[in-house]
Amino acid sequence: MYLTGEYEYFTCRNSLVRIVDQGYIDKQRLGTGLDATSGQGVEPPVMLGTGGETHNFFESTKEYRSPSSMDGDHMSLIGRSKELDRIISVIRGPKESALAVVGRRGVGKSSLLSEIPRLSDYRTVFLRASASESDWPLSGLTALLNGIDDPVLNRFADELLRDFTGAMDVPTVSTMLLNGLHQRSSSRTVIVIDDADQLDPSSQSVIGFLARRLSGTDMALFLSMREESPDSPFASLPSLRLRPLSYNDTVRMLESIPAPQTATAAVHAVAAATQGNPLAAVELYTCLLERQAEGKYALPVPLPSKGSFVSEFAATVGGLTHDARRVLDLLSLSCRSDITTLEKVYSKLWPGIDELLAAGMVSRTGPYLRIRDQLLRGYVFAAMTPAVRTASHRAMAEAAEATDPYARRWHLSFTALERQTPFGLLRFAADLIRSGEIAFAVEYIERALTINPWEAETAARLTTLAELLFNRGEFVYAKRYLTWAQRVTRNPALILRLTGLAFEIQFIQGAAVRSSMVLRLVKEFGQHDPAFAAKLLALGSLYYAERWELEDAAGLLQHLRNFQESASADCLAMVGRARLLIEAIGGKTENVGRKHEAGVSDNVATLLVQGRSLSYAEHHELAHEAFSMVRNSLEASNINWRETADFLAVDNEIRAGNVRTAVKLIEDLELSEPEIKYHRGIRHIFRVWRAHALGDEALARAYVAEAQHFSGGESHPAITAQLAAYQGHFALMRGNLAESFAHLSRAAEIGMAFGNPTLLRCGADLVEVLVRLGRHREATQALFRLESRSVGLRSPWLMSAVARSRAMLADGDQSLQLFSQALEGRIAHESVLERARTMLCYAERLGAFGRLREARDALLRAKVMFDEAGADAWTQHVDSLLLDERVEPVRAAGNPAMLMLADHERSLAKMVARGMRNKEIAATLYVSVRTVEVRLTAIYRKLGVESRAQLTALAAGKEAAAREPYVLPVL
Repeated sequence: MYLTGEYEYFTCRNSLVRIVDQGYIDKQRLGTGLDATSGQGVEPPVMLGTGGETHNFFESTKEYRSPSSMDGDHMSLIGRSKELDRIISVIRGPKESALAVVGRRGVGKSSLLSEIPRLSDYRTVFLRASASESDWPLSGLTALLNGIDDPVLNRFADELLRDFTGAMDVPTVSTMLLNGLHQRSSSRTVIVIDDADQLDPSSQSVIGFLARRLSGTDMALFLSMREESPDSPFASLPSLRLRPLSYNDTVRMLESIPAPQTATAAVHAVAAATQGNPLAAVELYTCLLERQAEGKYALPVPLPSKGSFVSEFAATVGGLTHDARRVLDLLSLSCRSDITTLEKVYSKLWPGIDELLAAGMVSRTGPYLRIRDQLLRGYVFAAMTPAVRTASHRAMAEAAEATDPYARRWHLSFTALERQTPFGLLRFAADLIRSGEIAFAVEYIERALTINPWEAETAARLTTLAELLFNRGEFVYAKRYLTWAQRVTRNPALILRLTGLAFEIQFIQGAAVRSSMVLRLVKEFGQHDPAFAAKLLALGSLYYAERWELEDAAGLLQHLRNFQESASADCLAMVGRARLLIEAIGGKTENVGRKHEAGVSDNVATLLVQGRSLSYAEHHELAHEAFSMVRNSLEASNINWRETADFLAVDNEIRAGNVRTAVKLIEDLELSEPEIKYHRGIRHIFRVWRAHALGDEALARAYVAEAQHFSGGESHPAITAQLAAYQGHFALMRGNLAESFAHLSRAAEIGMAFGNPTLLRCGADLVEVLVRLGRHREATQALFRLESRSVGLRSPWLMSAVARSRAMLADGDQSLQLFSQALEGRIAHESVLERARTMLCYAERLGAFGRLREARDALLRAKVMFDEAGADAWTQHVDSLLLDERVEPVRAAGNPAMLMLADHERSLAKMVARGMRNKEIAATLYVSVRTVEVRLTAIYRKLGVESRAQLTALAAGKEAAAREPYVLPVL
């Protein structure tokens, strides 16, 4: 529906009604464009705009995009998975319902609603409201009815158009329309109203009335609005409030925008400034992209504020008093301002400050004030004339001379440009980084680069700043400034430091770096800064050791001897620990001390490496202590070591078999470090492992795709092998033997290059899956290879795994005897998880011998041990075995519907039919109540029933004989 002069057009499929001030004319003269179909047998969504042209954007050959006036034409739905799930549940729910999507301007309401046509095959009618028609009574409702295009509703729309006397008030219209909705015979329809709070009041009242009475109409209604007002007609509807995107999701969204080259620093600066508002982020990033794409220009300070929010900021600032506006102008000049300095510049300061604090526009931290919204700051800064800005900067610089040297240098950079001005800014930026004020420091650096970007002294200072930012974990800005310095400097010592720092960033992020590149750098430039060269080689040896590339690690340590005299004491201590780590990874654990040596534990880096060596030597408790000491370090310069300790602590718990603890640590890692800055390869592996450990296979598949993309792109064989080993391990647990064999075979093939079989721990799983597949000759060969590679290794896990493998391959009573020895031996107690696995295999072998009572008891003991380790996926597996074994013998089913169920599901349905409660069923079957609930939910879904009574009716009659549960075969 749109207005053109004195006419208003209402479009529908069969007619175009033109309303004139004196009457109406019904003519079939124009095509409406609403008859286009998707070409796939699905009715396209009708796109209506009450303030512009009628649209139909749904075409089978094109990607659907929301109208350009929505909250973000090119805005991605990254970070909105939960919101989409909520919308899908409303669309596909058994009951008709409505949902109000609420959020501030630009948060992504329209983008979210525009996805609805692609979420289902139901017909979708999309109405976009316009504030320009908010004074036209029932204009929005009439446009919506024409879009629905139902014969019953069309008659009602015609009556509404003929009502020139105003006899049809809101209650009458609401009642008549509700009756019409109940009379319509069309299939389910999804109604989407964008910016519903911009409709005329009469339409809002009618739609709000209907939204609460959709039962029986076969409709789902979605509408968006900016605020939930208590007196709004939509106030009582179920609501979905859109929150701002997280920092990480904002970064991902901006990086997904097509561009010749991603400006990483600009992406992160925009993400920080826009506070999760997608539209603001897209507009600001697009504004910066042309100049910042190659990273050759400084970022503007403050960031400009242009686009959709200018009018909103103008209204906000225009409503302030003169005092508040003057204070806001002064605050926009800097990231933060000292109150004492402000008082010297403007005597009527406090009334303005109180007003701004009450409005939430500024925040106070100690003696400093700052504008909360950096986009508002950019708008206020740009609104001042150049002369006013210069005068204000000069006044602030004079006032700050005795109280705030940082602020004085900053303001002088806008008034009195001298050669030393940018160097002073960079010197102050270093102090700010050391004190943790990163955002403030970045503004100083960018201002200095704006004034004097290309001097050699600038490169030297930028190198120091990049190193400080790296030690703070600010890798994005560290890479920005080291790259900038690399373009400027020709100093060989600086080239060594800058390139080495770039390698260090890649090391800690888990990227691929060839050892030849590190050696080439050190050989060519190492003599210009031998202390740094020694440190780089030591860190590189740790990096390659963690990738299980031991020859490369040893090669770097060998070359480090050329710089040993210049190396610091901390570097030499790290070198000693690196050698022990290489030995431990190679399987030589006799030199790994069981106690932390005096004097070494004071160094966080060497303590971390020592803990990693202890973890590989399977002294897991001592490793846990070492990692805890590093993680509890409070020094800001240790942040990279602390983050690394978090990752190594997770791997230590996984190797120890402490599943519950490892899952908790991974969850903490997801919360504390959502950006995935550190050790990206192992982070992907942890995600896959956790999803499998919790039994969430759908999530595991999604994470596997990410992990495979990373391992392939970074040429990381250790990550590839670990991923395959974990997938094979959990596929074996689920009984997917073919899949397990494929993954484990790949892991074993890659693992041959690593030498030490305890790194991947896939050899014993490969033996087990071959036994279960009946391929005994191959299983014997796999066990032989495992034992031959185990010679000389002192690994409790390896001894336990080999003992279990021998028992599985043995014949008859000898098999049971070997299982008993494996369970009774001292080594088995080293890992509860491994002992539980051995007990599970023992129970299956007992079952194969027909010793069912002993088998059941062994299964129950295995379940207790799995539960103790927190291995939920293994516990559920044992529950399924117990459920299969403890069900009653069943007979042929009388009701054909029961044939849809598996044998144990039919037995469970029979127990429900006898009136047994879930708790009683769980006690009978020796499983958890949760397991019974999950099984019943699956049964309800298969049979299409919704209650125990309906299930009881279907379960009545005779049932089929139960199949024998799968057990470990007798050889």
